[in-house]
Parts: sequence; structure tokens; C-alpha cells
Amino acid sequence: MGQGLMRIVIIAAVRLYREGLADVLRHQGTFTVTGTAGSGPAGVECVRRHRPDLVLVDSTTPGGVGILTQLRAVAPQSRVVVLGVAEDVIEIVACVEAGAAGYVPRDGSIADLIATLERAGRGEAVCPPAVLAGLLHRVAEMTGGGGFLESGELTSRELQIVALIENGLTNREIADRLSMAPSTVKNHIHNIFDKLQIRRRAEAAAWARRHRDQGRV
Repeated sequence: MGQGLMRIVIIAAVRLYREGLADVLRHQGTFTVTGTAGSGPAGVECVRRHRPDLVLVDSTTPGGVGILTQLRAVAPQSRVVVLGVAEDVIEIVACVEAGAAGYVPRDGSIADLIATLERAGRGEAVCPPAVLAGLLHRVAEMTGGGGFLESGELTSRELQIVALIENGLTNREIADRLSMAPSTVKNHIHNIFDKLQIRRRAEAAAWARRHRDQGRV
């Protein structure tokens, strides 16, 4: 490994995709790929073992933002970049709250990917101007508390479900974990979204992280 090369682990469910990314990055002269993984658990273990400078996570990998939270716990020194994120402020904020140092949108190019990884590796925050205004507005809303209820306004069962959503579980997985019918889980999630005035699972995960950090869930 040449001196100055940034060590990187790639997490992507599709083997052809992650091997292609690894091949591209190896030819840049800036990175050395120390490992790849096809799932969240395998990726977390790979990062734990290799302690890379950077982790590239495909946003379609099952587990969602839960993977980012786990990566932050096992390797806080590693900078995480999320690939294939929709240019949606809510989704971006969820990624940032979970520990992402940068992201590449779904229509991003290889050049965008390389630039984002290099900047993240230097410790820079990466946020394209196109979404900066919306991101700042969303952060202001969140820190001001607008639209988010106290944890006491959710039932204990709803709090359990929110925690499992944060961990990246699907409705079916939540149903299995809590020994409930999938339709019952769906109803609970509908009620949670109504109470928290949100529309997406990423927002529920962000709510759970924020309230847990404040010692309120």
C-alpha cells in the first residue's frame, strides 16, 4: 500500500456493483480497498476488523440508516459516505444524524463519488449547494422542536416499534420480533406517523436518535 492512500471498505448488497466500485477506486491512486461486504452485519464486522479511513455504503443495502448508526458505534474514526441517496432533505438529514460525513446522489457521477470521498477523507463536510438551504431549514425546524412530540405521547409499544425502525427492521421483521401480525405493525406505524407528524421511516429513526440522545426514550 502506497503511503498516503486512504483505506476504504465498501458495503453494497449487489456483488457486481460493489466489485465494480472497488475496481474503479483501486485505479484512482488515492484509495486502497481493504474490504467489501454484501450486507449490513457483514459490513459492520468488516469495518470493525479493518478500521478503514472511509466507508462507502450503498443506500439500497438492507438496514438503511441503521447500518450507519452501527458503524458510528464500532468505528467512530471512520468517515462514512452514502451512495445513491435521493436529493431529499429529510433523507439527507437522517443520514447525517446517523453519522454520514457525505453523500452522493442517485444521479451522481464517478467524478462526484471520487471528489466526495476525497473531501470526506480530509475531514471536510460535504453538502452540495443545491440542498444546503433546505438542509439548514430542516435542521432549524428540528432544533426548534417544531412538529415533534415528546416521547411520553407515544405508547410503550409504539416506542418499541420506533426503536426497531431506527435499527433498520422491515414491517415483517418487526412483526416477527414482537410476535405481532404485520397488519398490526402497519397500524401502529400509521399512528406513530400521525402523532409525530411525519411521513417517512427515516424521520421516525431520526426522532428516535434525537430523543434517545436526550435521555427521553
